[in-house]
Amino acid sequence: MLLHINKNSSMVQRIEEDSNDIAIIAARLSNELGGWAQYKELAANNAARYETIMVQRFQHTLVALNDLVVAMRTRMTEKEEGQWQNFCSSVLAKEA
Repeated sequence: MLLHINKNSSMVQRIEEDSNDIAIIAARLSNELGGWAQYKELAANNAARYETIMVQRFQHTLVALNDLVVAMRTRMTEKEEGQWQNFCSSVLAKEA
């Protein structure tokens, strides 16, 4: 289940998986990345105070990234799936 929060009205809307809009999920990922980056900067100056929230924001970022990948994979064509597999292989090869 995904939630969309309208920042202007503070209204929370549940988004069913069938109606997922990749743009909404990508915007959520962007927001989480921005929050993580801000807390990472704050933690650099005061780790004791901001490290826990920085790690939590990173976890939220990973959840948003996972939601984006799941939404994309459900819409991939066979050729796109092949490109995805190549991308995953490349990423994993860089970690080794």
